[in-house]
Amino acid sequence: MSDYEKLPQACDADRKEAPDPIGPTDSDVLGPLSLLVVEDDPDTRGNLIDILEMDGYCVQAAATFGQALREARWDEYFAIVLDRKLPDGNSENFLPQLRLLAPQAAIVIVTGYEDLTGAIAALRNGASDYLIKPVDPDTLRNRLRQLAEKRQAELA
Repeated sequence: MSDYEKLPQACDADRKEAPDPIGPTDSDVLGPLSLLVVEDDPDTRGNLIDILEMDGYCVQAAATFGQALREARWDEYFAIVLDRKLPDGNSENFLPQLRLLAPQAAIVIVTGYEDLTGAIAALRNGASDYLIKPVDPDTLRNRLRQLAEKRQAELA
């Protein structure tokens, strides 16, 4: 797997031609919701991509924040799944910039470190949730579904 995953063809194609997703859809965009995964560990990144794509999300992924900055489609994401500790910095440093780049996106921090201070700082700086690794697939699915439902309610 490369360090940077391209969006699946269904996400790049005309949204009307995309297959019916298992995951939620956005009422203002036909087809599956898009999200970004920023995770430096290739196994964890691959697992997150697999889980989310199986649920019908269009997933773009990067191994570092720098890669995400260069190649991401900020206006398309309904959510960003961000590793707390990346080779080029911590999520606390990136959250203010992410809030500016993708104000519509919910940000879910994932971390292998149970750190209450870090969790509080992330939530105060705009994160929507904070999950401990290994991420339970059902917990991630449920949280993303809640965030999608909240976004749909806000758009209604």
